[in-house]
Amino acid sequence: MFKSWGVSVETEREVFSNARTIDLVVSLSDADRDKLQHTVFAHFKSLNALELKGIHDPLTVAEHNRILMRAWALGAVDDNNESVPLPNQMTVTIVCVMRPDKILTQLKKALKFKRIEAGIYHSDDVLEKWIICPNELALVPKNYPLLPLARGKRLEKFISLCLHEGLTDYLRLILDIGLATDPEVIWRKILEVKQMRPMIREETWPIIDQFFREMPEAIGKLPTFQEALADSLRQGEEQGQKIGEQQGALHQAHRTVLHQLQRRFNQVPYGIVQQIETSSDLEQLDQWLDQIMAAKELEEIERLFKS
Repeated sequence: MFKSWGVSVETEREVFSNARTIDLVVSLSDADRDKLQHTVFAHFKSLNALELKGIHDPLTVAEHNRILMRAWALGAVDDNNESVPLPNQMTVTIVCVMRPDKILTQLKKALKFKRIEAGIYHSDDVLEKWIICPNELALVPKNYPLLPLARGKRLEKFISLCLHEGLTDYLRLILDIGLATDPEVIWRKILEVKQMRPMIREETWPIIDQFFREMPEAIGKLPTFQEALADSLRQGEEQGQKIGEQQGALHQAHRTVLHQLQRRFNQVPYGIVQQIETSSDLEQLDQWLDQIMAAKELEEIERLFKS
């Protein structure tokens, strides 16, 4: 992401001999800072430590302190370097997939964090600190680079936005990294797309097709997906038998109607097939089957589905 903006980035920067590292160190010239003015990283200064805290390593007070310790060390690793930045030329930004409630609520006065806008919190200390919660960010262009890390409804809305606006780069990012944060939402939302082809930009379909080719095996290996699957199974045991029977009957009815239609008439218009596939009315499907069996010409079927 930063490299696409033409700025210097170093990953896993080691600051102590025992290999404690910073996820990303972003160095900016004045010209580089101008490139970030309309992004979620517009607050960056000359030297910037960026840390990502995921689902399985949420930001705790102890980890907050360790991140600060590593950030302070950025300006103290080379005694012979006259261009070492001062603290007021540095920032620390922590992107939290899980909102650090204790830090932002119970300890916000002690740690001096203030809400700047939805999902963005700032502490104007000697060393500037920022906490960004993707799950709270507004759906505006400057926030797009971090919204793939959102979860639940926010991620669902962002996926819809990417599909409808043809934001293929961000859709790829969602499928690359979002699967580690909320795979169930992504899987469900992409499955919905199968029923929405006329509403989806054509350039997004290669990405969606790639998803269906590659993901079934990979997604099953993710711990978060396994957890989501376990939850779904538990819920299914509680309420699923009746629903499962209805869905099974509906699926069989779809197959029967389509099979008879395609057996009797070779060239079936896509619109008719789509109407059958999207119908959830078993009684209607039974009526269609009777009418298909009685029809002598395809024109009769076309009139039936136009009425």
